[in-house]
Amino acid sequence: MPPRLRSSGVLELLALGLLAIAVPLGIWIVRTAAGQPEAFNDFHPYWLAGRLVAEGRSPYDLDALNALARAEGLSYLVGTGYSYPPPFALLMVPLSGLPFTAAALTFNGLSLAVFGATVAGWIRWAHGFSPELKRRRAILALAAGAYPPVYGSIANGQANLLVLGILALGTAVVLDSKTGARRAIGGVAIGLAAVVKLLPGVLILPLLLGRRLAASGGLVLGALGSWLLAVFLAPATSQGTGRLSALLDPDAYFTNQSLNGFVTRLVVPSDRTIALFPGLFDPRPVVFSVTIGLAVATGIVLWRRRAALLERRGLALGLGLALTAGLIGGPKNGYWTEALALVAVGLLLLVDGRDLRLDLFGRLDRALLAGWLLGALVQAVLWLGPPPTTSALAGPVSLLTSASLYGLLALWWLFTRRLGRSERPKE
Repeated sequence: MPPRLRSSGVLELLALGLLAIAVPLGIWIVRTAAGQPEAFNDFHPYWLAGRLVAEGRSPYDLDALNALARAEGLSYLVGTGYSYPPPFALLMVPLSGLPFTAAALTFNGLSLAVFGATVAGWIRWAHGFSPELKRRRAILALAAGAYPPVYGSIANGQANLLVLGILALGTAVVLDSKTGARRAIGGVAIGLAAVVKLLPGVLILPLLLGRRLAASGGLVLGALGSWLLAVFLAPATSQGTGRLSALLDPDAYFTNQSLNGFVTRLVVPSDRTIALFPGLFDPRPVVFSVTIGLAVATGIVLWRRRAALLERRGLALGLGLALTAGLIGGPKNGYWTEALALVAVGLLLLVDGRDLRLDLFGRLDRALLAGWLLGALVQAVLWLGPPPTTSALAGPVSLLTSASLYGLLALWWLFTRRLGRSERPKE
């Protein structure tokens, strides 16, 4: 490649990365300058868990977590405390050595850098170098950063953007590697993502059906190996892991955009929603039933299209479908976790929209894609300005509080439609 073209490519990568972080970074700066700095609520248990592990204590000890928070003068919405697997708590030990604010800023700065690099690298990998698509690539990078869960992850100090980077890298390697060894490396990356946010583990089903055995083995190795290594290096991290079962408990909080949240809000009120059918049923068996139903439906779609999963396009769509199903059905998957949906949509555009022209999709498919975006935007509006529960519209608003879940269901339907086709014809 001539030096001039190489330099142009590097500059575009840098520009794409900056465009990807422009919206979340801009909002963060403006809010801080306006005297409304973010509290980084969810980073608190990360930082506190790292402190506990550094002291040889269990990160799952909620009483110890709260006592340490009080000693440090920290106030935050506790919830279930630290609710991630052991390896992430071990990774937080170095940051826990910094003062809380410095640690949060470092964590979010790294998250934005990884996100920008991931979006830029993915777009250039998926959509090429042609000058004709340069403007569309730029718009796509800006749109990715404007997806509300991206800023939500920053505002709450969550790990989603870091997980997204690892997951995107692993997925790309698995799809395009020609050797089993490289596919295994991609699988390890997906497994490492799954050991922070459990839901990437669902990708093992399309990988197995697509006969990507090396990648499947790598996924298991990455997840299980990192878990065992963390326990070996810090035995206290294995104490209290039973608290992870709390993820299965009913949760009516508005950020819970899984099936768990939708069903629970029907019968349990929260600070932002009313129960439409207060106490009518126990949400646990209903949540279990609808989640199993989704899993079975997704499994049937993948099984029926297992021959397509042997090819690159089919596997990409199968991975996108499984990831979307995981976001819908995963226990207590929050609104901010939906940042990972960008990987699913990226896979869709990779194989069925490489030239970034949505007119290649039929009307219904475009409507489903728009429904996914609309759900996320409505959810953002309700996050920023929730109406009081005493409002006459409290009932409809309570249903609307699952808007991003409805958007994910539209995305799930879109993937099932695209996977059911051997090509990508326009309707």
